[in-house]
Amino acid sequence: MKVIIRETLKFLPGKLDEGTKLLKRSLALSKEKIGFSSPIRKYTPWLGGGSSINTIIVEAEYESLTQMEEFLEKSMADPEMMEINRKWETILESSKEELYMVMP
Repeated sequence: MKVIIRETLKFLPGKLDEGTKLLKRSLALSKEKIGFSSPIRKYTPWLGGGSSINTIIVEAEYESLTQMEEFLEKSMADPEMMEINRKWETILESSKEELYMVMP
């Protein structure tokens, strides 16, 4: 069962550039060190759906919940990724995660 995790990142005023760089580094680490190879989509709200200012939405698709869990466990054990996670706390106004099941 394929699943999609969708995270909405709303940055504090003046922190979008820093957040964009941090997101780029985080995604590169996911690929280089942890081996995440599924497509990642990044976008920002354009019309409707709330405030588009300082907001980035990231979606990643996994082949299964097990694959997602393995990736998250590896991410949380990586020292460089843990450092990035601590930095998120200083630049995010809010973060919302949603989990979707891909319908046949």
